[in-house]
Order: sequence, then structure tokens, then C-alpha cells
Amino acid sequence: MSVQGLSADGEAVLLLCGRFGGERQEAFQPLSMRDWAVFAPWLNQRGMRPADLLSAAAHAQLDGVQEIELERPRIEFLLARGTAMALALERWSRAGLWVVSRGDAAYPKALKRRLKHAAPPLLYGAGRQDLLDRGGLAIVGSRDASEAALDFTRRIAAACAGEGMVVVSGGARGVDSAAMQGAVEAGGQAVGVLPNDLLKASVGRSNRAGLQDGRLVLVSPFPPEAGFLAGNAMARNKYIYALADRALVIDAALGSGGTWAGALEDLKENWVPLHVRTPGEGAGNAALVGQGGVAFDFVPGRGEALREYLEQTP
Repeated sequence: MSVQGLSADGEAVLLLCGRFGGERQEAFQPLSMRDWAVFAPWLNQRGMRPADLLSAAAHAQLDGVQEIELERPRIEFLLARGTAMALALERWSRAGLWVVSRGDAAYPKALKRRLKHAAPPLLYGAGRQDLLDRGGLAIVGSRDASEAALDFTRRIAAACAGEGMVVVSGGARGVDSAAMQGAVEAGGQAVGVLPNDLLKASVGRSNRAGLQDGRLVLVSPFPPEAGFLAGNAMARNKYIYALADRALVIDAALGSGGTWAGALEDLKENWVPLHVRTPGEGAGNAALVGQGGVAFDFVPGRGEALREYLEQTP
């Protein structure tokens, strides 16, 4: 192990891809997920691991990195950010945050299995890491869902809790929050995949009890202090689906919005079976069923087991 519990590979990846504050004023920017997706295979083809780059002697092997449209000075600059990284890790650790890289044993296996090279190089999180390998039901839907839809969401989440299924969602207001809170308040477990403000969320009142009791984990592929970006909110959809065994759309707009886009992406990539509340209040629900989603007409409290219902559908 190396800096503050990081593996040597994790330290190298964090130096290359992490953001510690002040990057806008620096000569070179950290590697993006797309940059890492080409750099990691390039290293592997040369028999190198990220940790090998922590040795100055290994830098000579970076001469050919221009083949993948990266620059050796950029890589060397990023690897020299040890002080900035140490300060950021100290700040994050005070809030109980952790960091894992794609090469670490604690990294969620489902992300690597389903997303392959699209799995993010780093995950930042708070709470029980092992919940990320438990699968479960992803519950997604509108930020502006009706009270009836939110009540339905809470009852489904409570059913998951009662049957030992983890709820996976996105941490946004509306359906996401109702799903996560519904599961935790019913004594179950939840995973929240956040697009921004992980540091703030990890110390927030609404998440504190679940994190402390080991019933909630918050995770993000984006730096803990990152603000909201619409692109990040859309990009994190794939991680919600990939961490679950099945997904349930509560309500979706037709032709627009993150719920619609994420559901279509799941149907296209076939990560997990997609269930769609039927009838739903969103105009996109019927359209998603028409494109391959499975109609979901389960009624919580009717006596039927949710797990059994899900397993009986394709």
C-alpha cells in the first residue's frame, strides 16, 4: 500500500486522472476518462502497470505515447503532483471518503464486467464499499415526479429492503432520493451514484445515518468537490445500471431527459433487464416498453414477493 491506504496503482491513477483543485491554472490538465481508456491499454501492451510510472526510470518508456495523441511532458507533470494529491487526500479523509482505482481488488467487479474499458479509472466514495458488489434493483425516474409516483417508489424500495435487495439510484431529488431514503428508512441498503458534490453529500444530514449504520454507500466517478454538470449527470447513468442486477423506470419523459436517455442506453447495451412501471405517469413509459422494456405492474403490499415477480419476467 502507498499514500493513505492507496495501492501503488491507485496512487499513479489518481495522480494522472484526479483533480485536487487549481487545475485550471496549470499547464497540463488531468487525463480524461477517454484519455485513460486509450492510455491504460497502451501501458498494458508494453507490460507496464500504472505503478511502474512512479519510478523515474520508467519515464523513458513514455517516448511513444504520442502514438495515442498524449504527450510525455503532460504525463510527467501529472505524476509530479504528489503534494497536491496528499493535501486533497487529507481533506477527503477527514470527511470519511475513500478512493479506489480500476486495478484495485475493491473496485466493483460488475463495472469492469459490463462496461469494459468504459469503466471509470477512479471511484470516490463514502460508506461501505462492499455494497457496490451486491447488485440489486436500480430505481430511476424524474426529478419532478408526482407525489403518487414518489409514494410508489418508496413502497418498492421498502419491498427491496424487506427482501434483502440493495437499491441503486442516482442521488438526485425526486425518484432517486425517494428510492434511496425509502430503502434505508425501511432497514435496507442503498447505493447512490452521484454526478457531483460527493464531499458535501457525505456529510449531509439526509445521508449521515445511513452511512454511519452501514446501510448506504455514496459513490462517484467524478472528483469529490466537482460541481454540477449536465454531461456528468448523463454520463453517470451507465454506472447506476451496471451496478445493479435489474432496473426499474418509475416515470420517463418521452424523447428527452436523463431517465429516457439512460433507459435507452441500457436497452441498447443490454447491461441489465429494464422494467418500466405500467401504467406510468410519464409519456415515455409506454414507448420504452415498445422498445424492449418489460412492463412492470407489481403492486406493493399485495402479498407477492418482489424478487419472485422480477425473476419471472424476462
